[in-house]
Amino acid sequence: MRTFLIIISLFIALPQVFAKTSETNNKRFNYGVTLSANAPFVHERKTYINNTEVSKPLNETKMAGSISLFGRVNLKRNYLQLEVGTSVIRDVVSLDIKEFGYSRNLNVDSKNFALTLDIPLLYGYNFIKRDKYELSLFVGPKLRYTYLNKEDINNPQNITFNLNEDTNPITACVIIGMGTKISRVLIDFRYEFGITEHNKPGTFSLYEKGVLISEGTFYTKRSINLLSFSLGVIL
Repeated sequence: MRTFLIIISLFIALPQVFAKTSETNNKRFNYGVTLSANAPFVHERKTYINNTEVSKPLNETKMAGSISLFGRVNLKRNYLQLEVGTSVIRDVVSLDIKEFGYSRNLNVDSKNFALTLDIPLLYGYNFIKRDKYELSLFVGPKLRYTYLNKEDINNPQNITFNLNEDTNPITACVIIGMGTKISRVLIDFRYEFGITEHNKPGTFSLYEKGVLISEGTFYTKRSINLLSFSLGVIL
């Protein structure tokens, strides 16, 4: 019954979304909201254990999402768009603890979860702009503030591996993408290139059956690239 009511509500709301399209297209300033699905691509540049370079860890992408509010200033075929939003970023890093002093090859998975505040400023150009349809390319910088970062390490039996890493709270990215507007509906694909390092140097300790095997410093030069698909409404 609840699902049926939601469907009926959507059918009632859709005509309101597409109403007064020409007025929206002629506005100098628009605002709106977008929801996105994203996938991080963690760029492991170099990894050091006790100041010695070692093999880069393996990384597995996990899907997550974001929500943003935006304001857009329209200048004929050009526009400037400022966004403020929050994103969830998830990935799994697989570490071979033999690199950390263990006697044999054994992988330990570190599940990472981050919440970020995102502030992009985008310049877009509509190379197609008609009454109800626009198609544009856009590019611009983005500041990412990480206000929550968690690591959950899945330790094998009899092994305790502790990894204490810190993140740079503010990192910078460059965004490039393509977007389309059909009436009041926005759809865009974008890719973010991380240009500053996400992680700070940290420490590790490795125990087997409660006995310390090794400890020291750990530093991975890592940036986060992000591929996302967004769906939104412009008002």
